[in-house]
Amino acid sequence: MAGTALENGASAAPCVSALNGDIGSQHVIKQKNGIRKGFLNKPKTSVMDVQMSGESEEQVSPEYVPTFSPASPPSLVAVDTTSMNLQWKAVAQTGLSVSPPAGTDFPPCSIAYILQMQQVETRSTATGAELAEMCKSDKWTEVYKGTVLITQVHALRPGRRYAFRLVCSPVVLPPLTAPRSQPTSQPVAFATPATVPVAPQPVTLSGRGRTNLTFKWKEPEDTGGRDIFEYHLQMAYPGNSQDPESDQGFTPVYEGEEKRYKAARLLPGNEYKARVKAVNIIGESPWSQEAAFMTEATVPSPPEFLTCTANGADTVLVSWQAPPDGGAPIHAYQVHRGDGMDGDFQPMYNGSDCQYQATGLLSGLQYRFRVRAENEEGKGNWSDTVIAQTAAVPPDSPSAPTVLGSNRTSVSIRWDSPEADGGSAVTSYEVELRPKSKAGLAGMTDEWLTVYQGEATACTMGCLYAGCVYRVRIRAQNASGWGQYSVPCDVKAAAGVPHPPTAPKAVGQSAVAIELAWEAPQHDGGSDIISYRLEMSSDASASDFRTVQTQAAAAGCRADVLDLTPGTQYRFQVYAVNSQGASPASNIGSATTRPAPPLAPHSPNPSAISASSFKLSWASSLSRGAPVTEYLVSVQQPAAIADSNGHNPVAGAEPAAMSNGHADANGNGVMDSMDDASSTSGSTAHVQDSQQHQSGHAVQTASPSNGSKGPFQGTGQWHLSSKSSDSSVTIKGLQPFTEYSCQLQAGNSAGYGDWSEAACVRTAASAPSAPVGLQAYDASSSSLSVQWHEPEQDHGSPVTGYLVEYATSSGRGGPAWQKGYSGQDNSCTITRLRPGRGYSFRARAQNGQGQGPWSQVLQGSTAADMPGAPSQPVCSKRTASGVNVRWEAPEQENGAPVVSYRLQCRDDSQDFEDVYHGSTTQFRVQGLEAGSCYHLRVQAANTVGRGEWSAETSFATTRLPPQPPCKLECSVDADPLQRPKLMIRWEPTDTSSATHADVASHEVELTDQTATSAKSARQQHTCSGKVQEHSIANLMAGTQYQVRVRCVGEQGSGHGTYSEAVIFTTPGNRESVSKAASVKSEASSSTAGDAGRALTLTSSGKGRKGGPNPAEADGLLPGQASSNKAKKSARKAPGTGLVMATKAKIPPEVLAIYPPKFLVSRRLVSKRVVIGRVPERLMPFYMPCKRGVSAANKFAQKHWWKFLLALAIIAFVAYLFKRDLHAASDKRPHGHGTFPEARPPTTPPPPLLFK
Repeated sequence: MAGTALENGASAAPCVSALNGDIGSQHVIKQKNGIRKGFLNKPKTSVMDVQMSGESEEQVSPEYVPTFSPASPPSLVAVDTTSMNLQWKAVAQTGLSVSPPAGTDFPPCSIAYILQMQQVETRSTATGAELAEMCKSDKWTEVYKGTVLITQVHALRPGRRYAFRLVCSPVVLPPLTAPRSQPTSQPVAFATPATVPVAPQPVTLSGRGRTNLTFKWKEPEDTGGRDIFEYHLQMAYPGNSQDPESDQGFTPVYEGEEKRYKAARLLPGNEYKARVKAVNIIGESPWSQEAAFMTEATVPSPPEFLTCTANGADTVLVSWQAPPDGGAPIHAYQVHRGDGMDGDFQPMYNGSDCQYQATGLLSGLQYRFRVRAENEEGKGNWSDTVIAQTAAVPPDSPSAPTVLGSNRTSVSIRWDSPEADGGSAVTSYEVELRPKSKAGLAGMTDEWLTVYQGEATACTMGCLYAGCVYRVRIRAQNASGWGQYSVPCDVKAAAGVPHPPTAPKAVGQSAVAIELAWEAPQHDGGSDIISYRLEMSSDASASDFRTVQTQAAAAGCRADVLDLTPGTQYRFQVYAVNSQGASPASNIGSATTRPAPPLAPHSPNPSAISASSFKLSWASSLSRGAPVTEYLVSVQQPAAIADSNGHNPVAGAEPAAMSNGHADANGNGVMDSMDDASSTSGSTAHVQDSQQHQSGHAVQTASPSNGSKGPFQGTGQWHLSSKSSDSSVTIKGLQPFTEYSCQLQAGNSAGYGDWSEAACVRTAASAPSAPVGLQAYDASSSSLSVQWHEPEQDHGSPVTGYLVEYATSSGRGGPAWQKGYSGQDNSCTITRLRPGRGYSFRARAQNGQGQGPWSQVLQGSTAADMPGAPSQPVCSKRTASGVNVRWEAPEQENGAPVVSYRLQCRDDSQDFEDVYHGSTTQFRVQGLEAGSCYHLRVQAANTVGRGEWSAETSFATTRLPPQPPCKLECSVDADPLQRPKLMIRWEPTDTSSATHADVASHEVELTDQTATSAKSARQQHTCSGKVQEHSIANLMAGTQYQVRVRCVGEQGSGHGTYSEAVIFTTPGNRESVSKAASVKSEASSSTAGDAGRALTLTSSGKGRKGGPNPAEADGLLPGQASSNKAKKSARKAPGTGLVMATKAKIPPEVLAIYPPKFLVSRRLVSKRVVIGRVPERLMPFYMPCKRGVSAANKFAQKHWWKFLLALAIIAFVAYLFKRDLHAASDKRPHGHGTFPEARPPTTPPPPLLFK
């Protein structure tokens, strides 16, 4: 550990980390662009300096030794158990040993601080000189070296005292001379806080026995700075993990200052764990690592859980669990066996497995077993004795059965017991039966069926079919299970009566006769069938059968039964007869004679009479062999009856023509289309006007052709004919207070019967019909008058009043009706309506019976009115002199569209004045004062008049941009090894004006006066905040520049005007400019005598890195304009393009004159065409190319329309933008100001400063 190394004076020093860095980080030297930079900027030595130094070598210069203030001892900032944070005061340079000449400037010196440490006596409290005498000079260890004034010392030991001192090491550079030595600071001591001891080493064993263990341990390596006064020892016993008082299975066994303990009363051959911890005045240390030890071994215990399982008649499996081995592994088990309940044991097994299978045993006998274990210490005790018994086997099969006697339904048999019972007595027998005859399969399946189980050796099998043959087999059972079946044998029952035939069925029938057929019995009972006896019953009782026919079996299985009643159901049964007697009766078969049409029902009874409906009910009619399936109801008005006596004058005539029906086979009238309600309970029929009867539901029914009475007929039409299967029907859709005549006819599957007697019914009085002739008149902006005529029908009760409702015509989901009038008059005026709206009106009448239906809806509208107020104006794009105002149209136009708007504006001290009058909902207000508050309101007008004013909106104009800066000063850095660097400074203008905004940032514009392109010559730099200076690097030497500055206002007030421009020239010689000028003049002279040739170069055109620049590939020098005439001539001749050759083919003298940009490689030729002028001297190095111009012409011919479309879109967008601007004179009120004229300086400026 680090603490031990310090006490012993070892060279290992604690870990130290500087909080702010160390001195090593200041001596990094970088090499970049050929300039060496380091901790000190040492100037380069020139040739003149070397000569001067050589001349003055003989002179002796004085030594300049710097002096420093004394080092102060370090102080403690923070401390914990393993580290300390120390800091100290900086050592300052106080002067030099020799005063230097006047004007001499020496480089400053830096200080490297060295922190040294050594451990001292913990209990000592010495300080100052006493502490210095206590410290040993050879024990100091360097723990930190650097330039920062604070550090952290790691790897200290808790509860220890450490001494520190500070050593200063000056870093002196020539021509100064380093001092010989610096005195150290006074030592100072600090102590780390004490803590609990560390965990002791694991417990070791000093003695062992069968029942005891002796433990010992050592003091911890680190006591935490305090003496240990007690140790705690814990042990883990086998099976003690569940003790509630234990700690993870450990139990305290010792507490004291001794380092040895003997644990007694332990179990032999068991493992015990132990751990120890130390205690000082601060607290307890962690537990040591666990140590496990074994007591001495002994013989094993008896095996546990011994079990014996019989696996068969001659096998027993003996198994057990391994017992405690006594501390030594068990290597063998011995198994002994004893026969019966007494006798000697015999050894049967000796091995290492925990199970043994005994074989060759006798079935059904008991055996005894015992086991013991053996290890290197000896043999253990025997286990408890366990008894097992072998299993018995099933018995053999019994003998074949013999028949003792038989009758028609049973057979008695017997058999002998098995010769071998399998080691266990037979407990029961099982007899199985299976039919052999086909007739025997009628009552049972073709499988073996158990018919007897018991101890006896004889049984009787019943429920057999007479004369059938069966097969029988037997098996025996003991405690081991069932044995094998005996050999099957056949037995037969005595003859008996036959089985019953099948139920008779009707194969033919009429109204008075039925033809029956049946099938012969499946089994004749062991004797041939002689005859069949047929019995019949017309009653539901089964005891009322009587014999109607007996016939011989030779005549077959068919019979005819005559003289029956039509429409009646009969039941039949058949008997088969042989020599033993008659069979049981067959199943009952039923048959029904054909039905007849039903009789005429009684007259219907009316009930539940209302104004538009009544209910008819009747008693059920005689069915005559078939149930009544429907009733035909006929309803008519009395005016349609032709005979006043009530009888049909056309009875017995041919079927009449029907409006929507047809005649069946018997001549009865039948509806082609019936009501759906005729098939449901409580049927309902609807009566319509005579004009609507031709559509389907009203028919005329003719009388039957057999002369029976039909319904009443006359000059009028039937109002209704409705079918219903119920005994009642509700007639709906009738006229109020009208008399009707009703008749009824029943029908079944055989046809329709006669009509019933007629019943007359009068409907009740009802509410009146709807009013007619609704009209609207006298419409105003808020009311409308409505009038109407009385209803055409009052339905038996005079009209007592009217109800009028109205609703808006534009409601979604149907109109929302509201009550408008209730009274006895035939006209009313509806008020509180909205102007210019359409409304719907309806009316209905009422009498003593209630309210009638609504009339037809009347449409009307109110007169228009002045519009409502527009929405509150919204302001946007506020400037110092104007604002954009927009508003929404009124929610209520009141029946007339808005045709114009009126916008008014005022300030806080004036009244509203009109600023706009027009039809649009937006306007830009101009001519406002900067930084002022204004109020706006708007009014809408339509053809009726002007509406209300909107809510007022208040806003404030923005302030003007800031004033331009003043006192602009420029200074240029004249470092000859770097490009010139410009430093610009200015002073702000007084911004106390309320109309101008505060400065948010500045913009500096630098313009190259020698550049040919104005766009590339101008540079703009932004200075955020309110700074008053800015630097621009990498300027061109020997170049004239112009500088000016402007301010950017806060809160969107815009840019101010530029300050007065300052023009200056950077120092140095611009060789590249003169060289370019000479080349340009030579190129101009070469092209002046000869017009040159049009050059076509192709390049990628996609901005690929490394491709030719189109501006350079056109064959022009910087500042030289290309000839449009040459370009046009080149486009006209698509086959005259040129491609530049490689540089290897061009002579050196040509390369020296012309820049490399004329020398384009052939590999760069692709799609885009660049046309220019090429000097005459370079034309021999170009080759013809037909691809360039032809590709350009193809592109122009194919995509010319896209260019025209783009121009049209740009023009349209410009038009829209211009239309939205309301103030053409003030499009950019917060934009840039105008540039002042650049003025050259009146006096020659100094070399490095321009104002």
